[in-house]
Amino acid sequence: MKADWRFLRTTAYLYLGSFAPGYLFFTMFATPEAVRGGIAAMLMSLINILLGYIAIETSFEKGSITFLKIVLGGMGARLLLMAGTVFVLIRYFSFEPLPLTLTLLFYYALNLGLEIYLLEHRVTVRKQS
Repeated sequence: MKADWRFLRTTAYLYLGSFAPGYLFFTMFATPEAVRGGIAAMLMSLINILLGYIAIETSFEKGSITFLKIVLGGMGARLLLMAGTVFVLIRYFSFEPLPLTLTLLFYYALNLGLEIYLLEHRVTVRKQS
């Protein structure tokens, strides 16, 4: 698997670009517990997009059925892992649910756009070869 540095740089820029204003907003208008929840959600989403990237990159050159099994199955597994992590953070670590879930929702939408971008880029590169 060859790393797609363009995608990884784009992901880093988007996460850093959204973290700075988000952190500023949270620290100005929210409690420290909400800030903690926002940071936890961002880290969970970053891990989610990196696992999705690995799933796409490792399965792209395989057959279409294998690709769909790995990507869609991996998406389901990542969703379950994130739901379990949210449950543990709220239940056992007393994170505030609203900032955690809203930040997670924001980054999940960002991740979906990034994954679509990655797939579109990979298909374009494949057609050019």
